[in-house]
Amino acid sequence: METFFSEHRTWPDGDGPYLHFLITFDDPGYQAYVDAYRDLFSSYGDKLGAVPAEWLHSTVQGIHHTLTRDQVEQAVEAVRAELAWNAVPMTLQMGPVWPGPSAVTVAMYPEKQLARLNASVRTALSKVDGIRLREAGGRFWPHSTAAYYRSADVHDAVFNRAVRAVRPERVEVNVQRIDAVYLYQDVERGYYTWDHLASLPVCAAPMLTVGERLEELRRQAAREGSELWRDAWERACGIVSPGLGHEEISEGVPYRSGGQYVDGAAALAIAFYMLARERGTAVSAITRQQVEELAWPYKGTGITTSPMGKRWTSLLEAAGHRMDDPDDPVMVRWRALCYEHPEPDPDNPDASTYRVGHAGETGLQVLLGSFNSELVRFEP
Repeated sequence: METFFSEHRTWPDGDGPYLHFLITFDDPGYQAYVDAYRDLFSSYGDKLGAVPAEWLHSTVQGIHHTLTRDQVEQAVEAVRAELAWNAVPMTLQMGPVWPGPSAVTVAMYPEKQLARLNASVRTALSKVDGIRLREAGGRFWPHSTAAYYRSADVHDAVFNRAVRAVRPERVEVNVQRIDAVYLYQDVERGYYTWDHLASLPVCAAPMLTVGERLEELRRQAAREGSELWRDAWERACGIVSPGLGHEEISEGVPYRSGGQYVDGAAALAIAFYMLARERGTAVSAITRQQVEELAWPYKGTGITTSPMGKRWTSLLEAAGHRMDDPDDPVMVRWRALCYEHPEPDPDNPDASTYRVGHAGETGLQVLLGSFNSELVRFEP
């Protein structure tokens, strides 16, 4: 037998993080299933790294090398689109438990369906430049780990018999979303932890809401950006989420406004950031009028200016940001907003419902439109 976090399993860059795509388990039935083994695991003390309920998971696919923030953004969005179109919700059977050579794992079925999910994620990731995936292997092994061995002498005949003696009833869990996370090897505690990045619904599952997505982006800004960037996102979420947070985000469905509201909130956060930085004032002091003047100067006067996308790029670069910086959290978000939605086929009967033009500008226009005046309020 061997310890799990041996030299050949410990990540070369330290404890991480590495981008991973997981099935996470907040299902009380599965947590109770693993809890049936807690007394046994605790009797082994620090020889076992028993996984707490909040860190129970199954890895769909991991990326075991460092990525830029831009690559992470591209990877998450590629997997989001793939799952929205080419995956389905699943009901999984959890169990039995296997005391293996380096960990106690929980079997997951149906294996073929989980293998297809893994293949879908790998397909999406293969489209992102610079991502190198480990060899797929002959057969995908879906499992969830209940405990990792921290000592080579844990798994003996006594331990094996004790594990087999517990045998709780197998449980079923429903999977409707996959989570993108920054995964850490917590060798000191003997298991994996993570920072959550994004929830990615599978096709036909309940959609992600605007409020959920904005909360993910707010946490990401707090984790990765400056204090001013964090404050800008705090205020943008505080303005948008109360009135529009319940709206759903759907991939490729033209008449849903949720995606536009998220883009609009991101553009609003960037406006707050630029204005507060330029004026040397707090984000809370920026007014709606100042945001609109930044986005559309001379509106209604007949004077024309360059498109908002070009102007804001110039302003951000003048403030010291670079459009090609792959690790600047402000520019990662701005580049995502610089996507140009194409003109739809005019013969398409739904053409009038599609987005056209710069994602950030059209999102901000929809967000600040008169029809949202009672839902998007800058005042407390």
